[in-house]
Amino acid sequence: MYRKPRLYAVAFGFRNIPAECDGLLKLAARYGVPNPKRVLELACGPAHHLRELARRGFDCQGIDINPEMLGYARELCRREGVTVTLRRGDMRTFHLSRRFNVVLCLFDSFAQCISERDAIATLRSAAAALSPGGLLFVEFTHPSDYFGSARTRTVDHWTQSDGDLTVRARFTVNRIDPVAETFVAALTIEPASRNAKRLRNGRLQMRWTQRMWLRGGVQYVVLASGAFDIVGWHGDLDPILPLGDAEAWRMIAVLRRR
Repeated sequence: MYRKPRLYAVAFGFRNIPAECDGLLKLAARYGVPNPKRVLELACGPAHHLRELARRGFDCQGIDINPEMLGYARELCRREGVTVTLRRGDMRTFHLSRRFNVVLCLFDSFAQCISERDAIATLRSAAAALSPGGLLFVEFTHPSDYFGSARTRTVDHWTQSDGDLTVRARFTVNRIDPVAETFVAALTIEPASRNAKRLRNGRLQMRWTQRMWLRGGVQYVVLASGAFDIVGWHGDLDPILPLGDAEAWRMIAVLRRR
């Protein structure tokens, strides 16, 4: 799926990136970083948030393990006339000489950390890239999405368009393992042209295992990392909501570097 980055970007284009960046900056100020100058994103993909922040004058850098996605992000940066430093790296093991005020890990990318060991390694790598007192924002699936009839916070199928391209997407959670706290995610993307004609060989399907991170598990790996304190929990960035709010549809953890 990540080797078709435009289809992926269109499919998840429903998010209001400028408004989410407004929310991130408001939360950063609330938790002690009122004027962040340097922002790093882990598993940045098309670098949507970084491109928006770069337009606002921030010094931005992104890391992703997928070369096709990085190539697409570079193309978007050139097209929009913004400067974002992009490099290939694994969020568990990357090393940077620079230090940042804010690190982002959005779109549930942290769920790629299947084990506690992976999660702790990612947190320690993020901490090494942060100045003391800097903030790490981690976005998770809302816990309600894993539990039977309570799974009403998100939709499992949707349609998005960009120019002459329309993309129908379906996301499902399967084979939940309550002992390992993992599940199999399945994503199907079916592109069509402006006249609704299906594109030849365009249908994509992907299945992968993710960790079902609940708040207690997050608290455990943060404590075990020895690098952060959890200073906030939220249920959305746009608008900023408490995690327990009925309208909350994701789980945002705000971590401060010790």
